Amino acid sequence: MSPKSFFQTLLIVSAGTAAVLAGLHYLAPQAQQHCKFAIGSVMLFALVCTGLYYAGASTARSKNKHAFTNLVSVSVFGKMVVALAALFIYQQVAVPSNQWFVGIFLWCYVVFTAFEVWFMTKLAKV
Repeated sequence: MSPKSFFQTLLIVSAGTAAVLAGLHYLAPQAQQHCKFAIGSVMLFALVCTGLYYAGASTARSKNKHAFTNLVSVSVFGKMVVALAALFIYQQVAVPSNQWFVGIFLWCYVVFTAFEVWFMTKLAKV
């Protein structure tokens, strides 16, 4: 998978995720207070996917047969830690009045995880 193809697809995934969140923002008044958190979530996962793309592209070409598998294992754990940390920090700093931010974050997590599985599978076939 070329960087151009990756970034084009990342843009589509990010825009689609943001569009769903924008719709939620306008349809559910409870979600409106989490607008900046929603934008930050999309940006966080886009950044994580970008880093993982470059790391995956590098390890897929590595002479070490286990490098790519090790990267996948570490990225799963690392992404969970980052996700939990982001939720905890937002809850502590913003002190939200409702729990809609969890659903917003979960939506981003699921969409970008599906995208991650797709592009990592493409990279593994190199």
